[in-house]
Amino acid sequence: MAKLPTKVIDVHVHITPLDMVYDEVRKVWMSDKYYDHELYSALVRNPGKLVELLDQWDVEWINLISYVAKEVMGFGYEFVEFVGKYSREYPDRLKPMMSVDPRDLQATEKLEDFRSRYGCSWIKLHPVHQLFKPNSYREEEGGLKPLGRVYEYAEANGIPLTVHTGTSIFPRARNKYGDPLALDDVAVDFPRLKLVIAHGGRPISHWADTCFFIMRRNKNVYLDISGIPPKRLLNYFPRIDEVGERVVSDPIGTLWGWRA
Repeated sequence: MAKLPTKVIDVHVHITPLDMVYDEVRKVWMSDKYYDHELYSALVRNPGKLVELLDQWDVEWINLISYVAKEVMGFGYEFVEFVGKYSREYPDRLKPMMSVDPRDLQATEKLEDFRSRYGCSWIKLHPVHQLFKPNSYREEEGGLKPLGRVYEYAEANGIPLTVHTGTSIFPRARNKYGDPLALDDVAVDFPRLKLVIAHGGRPISHWADTCFFIMRRNKNVYLDISGIPPKRLLNYFPRIDEVGERVVSDPIGTLWGWRA
């Protein structure tokens, strides 16, 4: 594979031990036509193998995703711990993302602990797998106070926060929580928060329109186009050049061929 002309970063990479997930999740994961069990197993066991691939593809560093989704996926805080430990040997290349249960009364304390022990400097939330509305911290949306404190923590510490939008194919996922419109509240209520919308609402086209509107309205919002097939990017975002300076992507996903 030819190297890219300049170094790149990838802000959205999943390295998930499949022994942490439910059997039905594992079956879906392994059924993907691009899944290579031997390669993936080697990457999970050995972060050095992943760094070798980064060198091969001329990728400078990557974000490694973690989140807490016991009910849907099967993993809890042990997954956040795994990602933190996995990244520790290569801190300049592998950047662990931290996460919490948005209902956890000790959520911000846990974030500070992960930040202190593993150097985490980015937060990931996955409403479709964690089963919550991103604006449910508001009283009229349920008053989920720990979630509001997570946003406050990220804003106060200058920590970017990525939120999944769009659908999921895993059996227990609830796709109603993938509607990005709730993130408009988050952007308005936390104007200094660096809020990253993952996947641009893919594959629902009017959700992509919603993401674009939120970005144009709120200058603190960024778009992570991971999971969008490169050939279809302009179908989802025909005016993406208007917000180009706030678009981040997953070149590894593109290079590796995942769902391209």
